[in-house]
Amino acid sequence: MNEQKLCQAINLFVEVLLEGTEFVHHEVDQDVFKHISREQADLLKILKVKGPSSPGSLAMYQNVHKSAISNRLKKLLEKGLVEWDDCPVKSDKRTKRIKISENGESIIEELDSAIFHALKELMHDIDEEHLQSFIDIFTILKSKFKGGDLPE
Repeated sequence: MNEQKLCQAINLFVEVLLEGTEFVHHEVDQDVFKHISREQADLLKILKVKGPSSPGSLAMYQNVHKSAISNRLKKLLEKGLVEWDDCPVKSDKRTKRIKISENGESIIEELDSAIFHALKELMHDIDEEHLQSFIDIFTILKSKFKGGDLPE
């Protein structure tokens, strides 16, 4: 593998993540965020993708101190957007996990729709072949991040 091209690909990946996050936060209709902060919305998105999670792992995903997660979770709990998971991990009742509630799911659907429409406008002129390459590459990366085998 050509290390120079790999370096270029990795740098582009990081840049797209950063620029894409900024673009989405700028373009998404502010009405989506009328009841929750962007950090709370990001936390809901993490819960949607990862499923019920401990506050410690949520702090790691958002790269913040546990106290910041505690504050965000408290606000989301008060709004009924998350709830404590009744199913303890490995029968350890000391392990507390938080999950997204039905109300939280509806907020995520609204957010996902807003993100889709913002990115659809940005990507409207990308042809099918490039779109399929994008899907293939990200499917491979997702599988590798999860430690799985490559998709067929």
